[in-house]
Amino acid sequence: MFLWAVMASTFLMAQKSEKPVDTRDYMYKHESSGGVRIQTNGVSPYFQFGWIKDIKRTRMIEVEYTYFINYQQKRQKSITQNGRDFQFGVQNRFHAIRVSVGFKRVIADKAPRNGVCLSIVGFAGVSLGLLKPYYLKLIQPGPDSIAVVIKPERYSEGNADRFLDPNYIVEAAPIRYGLNQMQPVPGLHGKLALDFDWGSRDKVVKALEAGVMLDLYYKNIPVMVNKTNRFFQIGAFIGFHIGKRW
Repeated sequence: MFLWAVMASTFLMAQKSEKPVDTRDYMYKHESSGGVRIQTNGVSPYFQFGWIKDIKRTRMIEVEYTYFINYQQKRQKSITQNGRDFQFGVQNRFHAIRVSVGFKRVIADKAPRNGVCLSIVGFAGVSLGLLKPYYLKLIQPGPDSIAVVIKPERYSEGNADRFLDPNYIVEAAPIRYGLNQMQPVPGLHGKLALDFDWGSRDKVVKALEAGVMLDLYYKNIPVMVNKTNRFFQIGAFIGFHIGKRW
């Protein structure tokens, strides 16, 4: 009886030690998700689509829009009670549309029921930067010494003394000013991140990511008037996206 008990327990332990066949490689072939990244230099909504090669590897494409923000810019109040606040010293707003191809590689898979799947994610592609002139409503002398004229103006050497003097700035001009004067600035883009997917079901994408990104352009981007402008944008980010696999 003792021998039979030992043999039975050994058989059961062997059954438990066998690795079950992971059928997820065959269940899901695609994934898609959308989310938002908060960066040290802006904010980016984005959309991803992936082709699942196997349980460890996914090929991806991504489309992303970025609104760059210099957090050192000085926001100032309008001199009028209901006027629009303005950014002092800004001559252009800078936006970018990115199209990238990339990969996702699983480093540590989640537990069968719960847990977090840790992956490394990388993207590289092209960027289309968009420079939009920043308009302020400035005071300028009228046709006589008493009258004054208030009109929207973009920065130029001719109005630099008033554009950079808060005493002449009434408020920020409406956003529509400068839309027909936007200039394209092509460039390249890349990012590398860690992806933490804690979705309770494999068919649900629910992930947090953290990483760094770099944009390179063919010329300096003239965002500020009296500060050094660079041909590159580099930043760290945290993002969240949600989606599905099928």
